[in-house]
Amino acid sequence: MPYARASQYYLPASPEEVDRFFSDTRNMPRCWPPELDLRVIESRGEEHLVSFRLLGQLWKTRFRVRRIGELRQLHETLDFPFGNLKHEVRVEPAEGGALVSEKLVLNSRIPLAGWFFEKVLRYREAMIKRCFNVEARAEYSDPLKIGLAAGTAASVIAVALAAFLLALPAHPVFVVDFLLRLISWSLLWFFTHDLAHLIVGALVGVRFKHYYVGLSNIVRLGFVPRSLKPLILALGIRIDRERSTASPKGFAAMYLAGPLASMLTPVAVPATLLVRDPGSLTGLILLAASLINIAFTSYFSPRAGCVSKAFRALRGAGKPRET
Repeated sequence: MPYARASQYYLPASPEEVDRFFSDTRNMPRCWPPELDLRVIESRGEEHLVSFRLLGQLWKTRFRVRRIGELRQLHETLDFPFGNLKHEVRVEPAEGGALVSEKLVLNSRIPLAGWFFEKVLRYREAMIKRCFNVEARAEYSDPLKIGLAAGTAASVIAVALAAFLLALPAHPVFVVDFLLRLISWSLLWFFTHDLAHLIVGALVGVRFKHYYVGLSNIVRLGFVPRSLKPLILALGIRIDRERSTASPKGFAAMYLAGPLASMLTPVAVPATLLVRDPGSLTGLILLAASLINIAFTSYFSPRAGCVSKAFRALRGAGKPRET
């Protein structure tokens, strides 16, 4: 879905100086939110390679800066993972300074991508003004961040709802009964992972800052197409490095707790159903789903998930920022 934004603002500097500021990609990290950790890795002529952190993952993308007229330049992405981005900057003389006109168009299939970019661009514009000694309020609140208390409460409520749905008597309509049990299974699969990290972390000395909406570590496996990676969302929890006192074994235990919880707790659903009725079709289907989940996680997690982080912790490879 397309997102377009146009803005104009005054800077107390010559048009040529302002134009050079925008064409110099070394100024980009100064103006983007620090949470994105944007860095220019390489520049070759008009093309540049940058890295940034978003949705709990590190991304790299190429873009081009080219002149389209006097004091006019076009910045366009070449392989942006979140769509296609074109950004035109025009600078004109105005009252002893420069008037900057910016037009940005983002074509993305990602829901709410425009809403997120709006927050980033407001911060960026304020920081650009500050670079030219113009007072501006630069505020950026990460919309993907969830407070520790709120995230924990939501997870506990979700697990309680899963238990409630599982405790319900069988519904006479198979489709309704299956959907209720599937919801219970899915809630246990999704929400116990970070709860297990939190609980075990509290026991071994790992502290956390907040939850966040991010991408599943599945995207690190080679078989996920680049265009689909931004769509595979997950709930994550960020480690507080400074306050954590856990040993390498403690970190490893905390990391292992997550995948073990998301593998084993969903088994409670088919197990309960099959104890009630050994011939339950819903129970058999969800048992198959549970076995597939265990098999897939056993393959995936040691390669790109929390089990791989547990191995790294035991080898003393440091404390990653998130789970």
